[in-house]
Amino acid sequence: MDNSLEYAKMIEVPVKTCEYSFKKKPFFFRKKKVIKEVNRQIDEENNLLQSEFDGSESEKNIKENDFNAVNESEIASENNLPTIYDEKQARREKRKSAFISAQVVAVFALISAIILTNVFWENSGMNTLFKSVFSSNTQNTTDTRNYSDFTLNIPVGDASGVEIINGAIGIEGEYSLYPVCEGTVSKVEQASDGTFTVTVKHSDNFLSVTEGLDLVYFTEGEEVFAHMPVGYVKKSAKVYLYNGESMLTDFATVENSIVFNK
Repeated sequence: MDNSLEYAKMIEVPVKTCEYSFKKKPFFFRKKKVIKEVNRQIDEENNLLQSEFDGSESEKNIKENDFNAVNESEIASENNLPTIYDEKQARREKRKSAFISAQVVAVFALISAIILTNVFWENSGMNTLFKSVFSSNTQNTTDTRNYSDFTLNIPVGDASGVEIINGAIGIEGEYSLYPVCEGTVSKVEQASDGTFTVTVKHSDNFLSVTEGLDLVYFTEGEEVFAHMPVGYVKKSAKVYLYNGESMLTDFATVENSIVFNK
């Protein structure tokens, strides 16, 4: 009996043979879990804000579309309004169109006058003006024309004030003096009595010299034309014609022209 008890004590298995201990996780893993939780909460808040923003944007777009639709309807209604007749405005427009038409007619008449003048009147004042504006002063070619190649006019408009004395064309009275034909002023001289002598070169061979001018309208190097006065005389003046260095004397005046004897 005792042996049995001893044996039973010897084989008795203890109820608690070992103890368990739980080790705490490191601080690093706990911090990572906290960060993850914080990020999750932030994402939720952002999603909530974004949904609210999208809702407000859609509401704003709806309001803008409604506003644009109202404006378009108002514009359409304004365009459909009846036109009010303004009598004053109509008169102004009529006067304006009449003024423009008058300008067009005036320009057309001027162009027609220039064309007809160029065709039918070579020595007209308008032709002379255009020649003086558009002629070139840089021509260096030799002009071999003789005095007989020109159409010569008396230096004044009234032939009664002209007298031929020893080959000189004498002018008595108060006149504007014109060149006998087109040319270039080659010399302007002033005499002791205050009057001027003007030499006009018509070609390399043909010259005219006017003495006794009280006023001169051109300077050396300027072009002159038959219908533009070269100067002004108060009492008397003389005009001489030269072929080279020889004075021309064998001519006469016929009406307003100078004609050489053949």
